[in-house]
Amino acid sequence: MKKHSTQSGFIALISILIISAVLLATTLGLAQFGIANRFFILNLEQKTDSKRLAEACVQIARIYAYNDPARVVAPADNKYIKLTNGGCVIRSLSTDVSSHEVTIETIATSSDAITNLSVLVDTTNDAYSFKSWREVPRF
Repeated sequence: MKKHSTQSGFIALISILIISAVLLATTLGLAQFGIANRFFILNLEQKTDSKRLAEACVQIARIYAYNDPARVVAPADNKYIKLTNGGCVIRSLSTDVSSHEVTIETIATSSDAITNLSVLVDTTNDAYSFKSWREVPRF
């Protein structure tokens, strides 16, 4: 007859506890990854919204420049333009008559995301076409 020791129950109990701890750690790690991924997607959508708002502000400033070529918007004239998901500011709008260019700077926000655009517009044709378009870190 085989003798059963009390050690066999202890080993089984410790094995179950270790396996449970590993499974719990794996589950929590995957859950944390899912939550972090959701926040990343939310930030990405907010950045896309702020970029679109900045582009809308550029178009508004382009219309201002087309309607009044002598118009100049200085930082003191900044007006917040409220749109659906946030808003934007035409930071500056300046016309260089000698080079036939208009420089437009806009800042747009959507929640925590910010987009700063600096755009150069060619005024030699009626389309007021874009010469350069870039996002800058800050003004």
